Amino acid sequence: MSETNTQFRARRAQKRAAREKSRFYRRWWYLVAIVVGVVIFAGIWVGVRGLTAKAELEAAMPLAETIRSQILAGDAGAATKTVKSMAEHSKRARELTSDPVWRVSELLPVIGPNLTAVRALAGVGDDVVRGAIKPLAAIASTLNPDLLRPVEGAIDLDAIAAAGVSIGDSSEVLSLAGERIRAIDTAGTIRQVSSAVTQFGGLLSGIAPTLASARELLDIAPDALGASAPRNYVIVFQNNAEARALGGTSLSFALLTIDEGRVTLGKAVPAGLGNFAYYQDSVIPMPDGVAALYGSEFGRAVSNVTVRPSFASAAKITQEMWKRQFGTEIDGVISIDPIALGYLLRGTPPIPLSTGDVITSDTLVPLLLNGVYMRFWSGDGGSDNAAQDLVYSEIVLKTFDQLLSGDVDPKVMLSALTQAVDERRVLVWSPNEKEEAVFEFVGVDGALPKSDEETDRVGVYFQENVGSKMNFYLKQAVSLGQAQCRADGKASYRIGVDLANGLPADAATSISPSILGTFDREKLKPGVQRMIVMVYAPPGSQIVGATVDGAAVQLEAFHDTDYPVAKVTLTIEPGATSKMTIDVVAAGTSKKALEAQVTPMVNATSVSDLPLDCGTVAKE
Repeated sequence: MSETNTQFRARRAQKRAAREKSRFYRRWWYLVAIVVGVVIFAGIWVGVRGLTAKAELEAAMPLAETIRSQILAGDAGAATKTVKSMAEHSKRARELTSDPVWRVSELLPVIGPNLTAVRALAGVGDDVVRGAIKPLAAIASTLNPDLLRPVEGAIDLDAIAAAGVSIGDSSEVLSLAGERIRAIDTAGTIRQVSSAVTQFGGLLSGIAPTLASARELLDIAPDALGASAPRNYVIVFQNNAEARALGGTSLSFALLTIDEGRVTLGKAVPAGLGNFAYYQDSVIPMPDGVAALYGSEFGRAVSNVTVRPSFASAAKITQEMWKRQFGTEIDGVISIDPIALGYLLRGTPPIPLSTGDVITSDTLVPLLLNGVYMRFWSGDGGSDNAAQDLVYSEIVLKTFDQLLSGDVDPKVMLSALTQAVDERRVLVWSPNEKEEAVFEFVGVDGALPKSDEETDRVGVYFQENVGSKMNFYLKQAVSLGQAQCRADGKASYRIGVDLANGLPADAATSISPSILGTFDREKLKPGVQRMIVMVYAPPGSQIVGATVDGAAVQLEAFHDTDYPVAKVTLTIEPGATSKMTIDVVAAGTSKKALEAQVTPMVNATSVSDLPLDCGTVAKE
């Protein structure tokens, strides 16, 4: 039976529908294939570029520390080459993470936050290189100790100002970069990405303080060097052979004038020989507790301006006494000791003296702090002192003339100055609050020890008590111990001090009376050293006990402003060692490190750990 028209048309419609369905499925699979292909391609594209960007960033980041070291070392050529390499890496990393495929891929779940973080990291890195590191390297030829080398008697203030502007701009770029790094969201990123962000943030944090220090210094340097008006500074030369808390007695002074970078050093003025008046009352107000602790030694005699371990006090006393004596307004005070001068002479040629001696970094301290006293030994105290002061003054002035002549090795000088500052042998004070803040920031303000959330700091200070120069033969050791011995959770601290007298048994006949001092007036045998040791405990802490050579001693209660102070006198026979300990209860219960700030002496003081047995700790 033949098909009807209706059946034929129905069958054709079915075939047509089947063909359409087939074509639809084929188009759908084509579309799926295309989408899958695009995703796979994008994934491969982003993956390859991501790995390459990671490698570029990893190659770039360590170079920042290399560049910093090269700049500080004055190697401008090497720094320029390293910057070029770093710039290539950072630029490539930014390019690899900035194309449209990468940006679209950031919208994807899981992988998106990682891609966003990597792109942000690459962008910050490239901006740091172009906006901070490149400019720093460009002025690296001037950012070195040569910047302060006098040329024809003057320091180039224009070069300092230009370097300050560049460093200021670079410091601002680093500051903003640090904010951008902290703003990167790493909550949903893999460990490798979050670690890279943290690492780069740490790198910026490590560089920023050095740059900030340089920025602050260069900001105040032009005016401090007389750019706006002449500046007058008094230099205090300390004598560590006769110890005081800040270092030594202030036996000589000189006026340093700087006008538009041109430096002039006046003649040395010894503290003795009637050059300064003695005052019946302190020339500045006494801080709380100082009158009881130091009595008439504070603020009355110019030779004792360093008796309190605060350079701000010493400088203000010096400023006021200089004004009263000479009528000159002082813009700042600088202190330096012979050991620091010896460090600085590492970068100079030998200096001949009128006595026939030749001063070098090795010979200055033995001659200045011992040799002149052994040489001038006639028995006439007045003439001996005058002769010693003349040689002392010549050494100081010729040493400074050499340093200011420009005939120095600036790199060696910078290293020597850094060591002297670290040992608190160079101190600077200014009545200008902005300048004083910078001096505090760089650690030359000579302040009392400052504790913080992580560290308690004690002060251990020495004062010679025979009127002698015997501390040339003294050796010191400080030990620090702590333990948890109390129910209230407060730490127990112990500060140990050992003093060794290196004078020979025959000091009465083999050592100059100028060195032995007023032993007869003090009813001591020649060569016996007597030292006052003061331990400044952290504010809020409590001093609970002390021993001298193993025996417990009673302490009188002293304080200096907020600092509890233990004051102990040690008497040390020639060839002997005397020991003392001070026990302190910390102010709080948090676990802290313990550090000591110590008087800079002729011989370096060792600081070591002291095991502390709770059974030996003094109770309240």
